[in-house]
Parts: sequence; C-alpha cells; structure tokens
Amino acid sequence: MTWHDRPVTAPAPRPTPPSPRTAGDEVHGWAGRVMQVLRWVMQLVAVNLLVIAGTLAGGVVLGLFPALDSGGRLLARLADADPSDRLWRDFWTGWAAAWRRLVLLGLPVVVAAAVLLVDAAVLRALDGPAAAALSAGSTVVAAWTLVVAAYVPAVARRYDEPWVRTWRFLVLLPALGPAAALAMLVTSTVLLLVWWFVPVLVPLVGVSVPLLATGLLADGQLERLDARAHAPT
Repeated sequence: MTWHDRPVTAPAPRPTPPSPRTAGDEVHGWAGRVMQVLRWVMQLVAVNLLVIAGTLAGGVVLGLFPALDSGGRLLARLADADPSDRLWRDFWTGWAAAWRRLVLLGLPVVVAAAVLLVDAAVLRALDGPAAAALSAGSTVVAAWTLVVAAYVPAVARRYDEPWVRTWRFLVLLPALGPAAALAMLVTSTVLLLVWWFVPVLVPLVGVSVPLLATGLLADGQLERLDARAHAPT
C-alpha cells in the first residue's frame, strides 16, 4: 500500500514576535538539564489536563479522539525539542480544526469498545468451552483495538487520506509492524500497572505519558513504512 506523506494542515496562527529567552535558557550543565526536565514535566502535566478537558468538552465519545490528536501533536513537538509556548491556544485550535475528522476516525474504536463491553457481560453468564473461546477471541480483539487506537493520532497527523483508506491502513498496521504493536501493548500494560499502584499520577500524567510513548513508537513504525514505500525498486 502506497501512502502519500501529505500532512494535515490546520489554520496557521498569526505570526507573533519571538518570545524572549528566559534565564533558564542560558543555564548549562546539570542546572540546565534539571530545568529541561522540569519543562518536560510541566508540559506533560499541562497536556494531560488539556486532553481530559478536551475529552469532556466533547461528551467523552465525541471528544476523546480530537483531544488525543491535538494533545499528540503538542507532545510530538515536545519530543522534537520544539515545545509550544501557547499550549492552551494551540490545543483548542487543533481540537476544533480536526474535530469532525477525528470523531469519524475514532468511531470504529468506540464501536469495538462497546462490543467488547457487551462480550464481557456475556462472559459472566457463560462457562465451559464457549466461555473460553469467547474470552480468547475478545482478548485478541481488545489487544488489536488498543494498538489501532494508539496509532490513530499518529496516522491522523501524518496523512490526509479518505476515511476508508485510512481505516484499511489502520487495521493492517499491527500486522505490518508486529514488533511495534507488541511494544505498544507492553508499554500500555506497564503504565497501567504503574497507575494502578500509584493512582495519584493519573490526573497528572495518566494520559500524556502513554500518548507520548505510543506516539513515538507509532511514528517510528510509520517512518519505516514510508521509507520502504518510497525506496527505489
């Protein structure tokens, strides 16, 4: 499958004068590294709160994927050493610009999650081989859905393709990159265990850290696929 690297363009913000350098920008050595870590932590916490707010602003179902997309773009900038200094404005501008597209892209994931919830309720009423078979099938579908959902923000910000082509690509992605898919599952599982034992971290970085980690893994896999697709034959 050939994908054209046509990034989704959002309305360009009005040009603003460069922000003045702070005293921390001139600090080198261990003090500079400490300040850099603090900036990362502050951005992670801020993006986490914004993603939660964006999800709630859309009534959860209609806000989740626009919020993940907009937050993922901010975290991608952070990972590229180009953090936004206008998080509030950039987040809500991105959220509104991509709202319709991301709601539609996230709809199959929402439907799959609803089906899995129904399966879980049915499983409680079953036993024997039927329960084992349904449980195994639900586990596979849940894992596949989790990986595909983690890919949605990265794919949305990297490509601008019709809905059907995008979802055909998303469904195949775990098979195209099994190592990346497994890494996403392991990362998500480890983070869920951390949040379970340290729940105080959930409102601070419970969304932003998984979004950043899976975003880096997804971007790496998509870069490899693009390089393979554009390599001379």
